[in-house]
Amino acid sequence: MKRFYIGCVAAFISYCLIAAMIFLRGDLFHIPASLVGTAADPHTFMTAAQIHKAESLSRIHSLSFFISVPLQMGITVALFGMAVRFRNLAERVTGSGILQLGLFLLLFSLLTDVLFLPIDYLLFRIDHTYGISTETIGMFWSDHAKSFLISLLGTLVMVGIYRAVAKWSPQRWWLWLWGISIPLIVFVTFIQPVVLDPLYNKFEPLHNEQLKRQILDLAAQAHIPADQVYQVNMSERTNAINAYVSGIGGNARIVLWDTTLQKLTPEEILTVMAHEMGHYAEWHIYWGLAYGIALSFVGFWLAFHAFRWMLHRFGASIGLRGERDLAALPMLLLLMMLMSFISAPLQNAFSRVIEHRADVYAMNMTGDGIAAIHAFQQIAKENLSPVTQPKLVQWFRGSHPTILERILYFEKFAK
Repeated sequence: MKRFYIGCVAAFISYCLIAAMIFLRGDLFHIPASLVGTAADPHTFMTAAQIHKAESLSRIHSLSFFISVPLQMGITVALFGMAVRFRNLAERVTGSGILQLGLFLLLFSLLTDVLFLPIDYLLFRIDHTYGISTETIGMFWSDHAKSFLISLLGTLVMVGIYRAVAKWSPQRWWLWLWGISIPLIVFVTFIQPVVLDPLYNKFEPLHNEQLKRQILDLAAQAHIPADQVYQVNMSERTNAINAYVSGIGGNARIVLWDTTLQKLTPEEILTVMAHEMGHYAEWHIYWGLAYGIALSFVGFWLAFHAFRWMLHRFGASIGLRGERDLAALPMLLLLMMLMSFISAPLQNAFSRVIEHRADVYAMNMTGDGIAAIHAFQQIAKENLSPVTQPKLVQWFRGSHPTILERILYFEKFAK
């Protein structure tokens, strides 16, 4: 076993060196010669220093992603034995199954959080160094604590349901669990804008009354049942630009970051908001839910069979007692992480399709290609985003078309 772990560490170090050579060297952000000097060329709207910072930051985030994912998987595998110890401790402390579950999840979540925290903190410091983040260290720890508690509560609910269903239907628990997850996902989507988001930021009605009327006029055209537009104090955390329409039904919220209000003109803001409203008008939230639910069906089925195979192959040697064993939960976590990584290209491909559809909707609504081009040039500048990305990065991390692709589309309307 010791030889196996040494081999894994050596393989991971080799992988990291190869990833570093790929992402830290070479011209990853080359644009075609035919686009040099056009609106899609970053040299026409960004300084050389801004382009260098954007490309450097993108390299770091991409390298971090491709290193942290297998690293977190490896740490999870290494903690299989610790999970057995936590299970035994929970059983010694209390005879209540519910309390054992709560204590086990608390201990294991705290341990993994401490082990994974350095990556989050390092990226926090890097974003500060590059000037994209304005978040204080106090905000970082406060947000981290809130996210930990929300995640722990959600995990308690899902694991509690899983153990009950697995006991009731040992051969079909994956199917029942998939069915139960659907209303839970819809519920979280429904309450997020009014319950979860305000836990992190302050939302208030948009101060600019004229801009509010213009946005609500667009909302009426898009049949969005909203009578208010909100601004959120994101300048306390970031210099980046963003806006969104979240929620479903009567809980739909139109939100602009205050950085967007500060850095874009009203015309540019309206094209961005038309894009966001396109998601609502074309039911992209529902399509996204349906696509995610369909993918999760395959995921639950694969997890069920892979989980059983892993338990049969390695369970006894680790000290696991079966599918409902608390100590077996890290195996499920590992499978979820693996399938999330493998399915990322499919999820991102779907996301890029609906993002382009929203761009089409925005142009059909406003027809203002010039404002859209200027808006995305400003977004590239303020968000430190390269106008293009390597294919590998776009497959695994690209939830939107590249800024270059979007500007080329908007140019059709600018003409």
